[in-house]
Amino acid sequence: MNTTATGTWQQDTAVRLAELRAEFPGFGIVADPGRPIWMAVKGDEIFIRASDALVLRQRLREITTR
Repeated sequence: MNTTATGTWQQDTAVRLAELRAEFPGFGIVADPGRPIWMAVKGDEIFIRASDALVLRQRLREITTR
C-alpha cells in the first residue's frame, strides 16, 4: 500500500517502484516506505534489502553489470 500513517498517498513510492521494475524486469521488487524497507528478489539466488529506492537501485546495478 502506498500511503503514509496519516493516509496520504505517496506517489513517489509508486513511481520509484515502477521505474525499478522496468529497469530490472527479472526481479520481484516490493517496498514498505513507512518502515523503510525496499527489497528485490530473484529466484532462490538473490535477496537484496535496502533503506530506500536509490540504494536498492545501486545494489541491483552492481550485481547486474558484472
